[in-house]
Amino acid sequence: MSQGTSELELEKPLPKEEKGFLASFTPNRITLLRILLLPLPCALLFFESYLAKIFSVSLGSLLGFTDYIDGVLARRQKKVTTLGSMLDPISDKIFVTVVYLTLVYMGYFPYLPCALLLSREILVAFLRSWFPEEMKVTNLARWKTFFQMSLAGITVLVSIFNKKYIEVFHYMLYGLAIFSYLSAFPYFYRVKRALSRLKIEPQALGKSLLSLNFSITLLLIFPYAGKLFWIIQVTLSFYFFRKALARTSPLHAQEESLLIVFLLLLISFEAFFTGRLYYSLFGVLLFSLYRDGLKSLKIMWEILKLR
Repeated sequence: MSQGTSELELEKPLPKEEKGFLASFTPNRITLLRILLLPLPCALLFFESYLAKIFSVSLGSLLGFTDYIDGVLARRQKKVTTLGSMLDPISDKIFVTVVYLTLVYMGYFPYLPCALLLSREILVAFLRSWFPEEMKVTNLARWKTFFQMSLAGITVLVSIFNKKYIEVFHYMLYGLAIFSYLSAFPYFYRVKRALSRLKIEPQALGKSLLSLNFSITLLLIFPYAGKLFWIIQVTLSFYFFRKALARTSPLHAQEESLLIVFLLLLISFEAFFTGRLYYSLFGVLLFSLYRDGLKSLKIMWEILKLR
């Protein structure tokens, strides 16, 4: 096991009498399962049938409910670990990002309020990588996540009767985006106080901002990704995972490659001269898999192996 992973305070093996099928569903595994199964409810939406939509919302609601279940189990089994506290907020961010970008691609939601909402998630993930203690999840943020998940599910259900009705939810999405930023004010206040007492190297912070700029750029070019929209989803998911590793692997979470600058130039060049994005998106995917994906998959494998 790598040094970074060994510091994650993974759960200890269960006593013999507690081992079994149900015992294998530990809090961290449930959280990971929520991430891995997320593509299923999104894929169901592409069938466009009433039954598929109902199954999609039902499965998505079940996965969302596991967010409550894993917390209860962690407290009852006294398994509140560093890994668990890392996984829980990023699983919510990945959930919201993948679901909302899918709904934008399929025309359920307009792009602009969704981009505003997800920009908040990207910014908070970035700040949490630098100030993990100051960015502990607040109750207001939990309500924000609940509203985000609920709005997505209700919108899909309403579309079963008449897609024209979902225009009302477009305005609600703008309101939710505003509420999302309001829920982040406690985080911003804590970070402001932390900056006054912590010494952060400007050079390190500047390089780390490359990652923030890279992720925001990917969100901005989403409307031009076409059928390759899933690359943006995958890349942003790895971004959230990478930033969450700051508590256990700070160098991995903070150090950034200047290759990001090259990719941003490549995206700009292709968009300007061809009017579409194709090759640059595959470059983004390969870069993300190499930089973030391998590390993320390694952590996931450790979760599956250990209790």
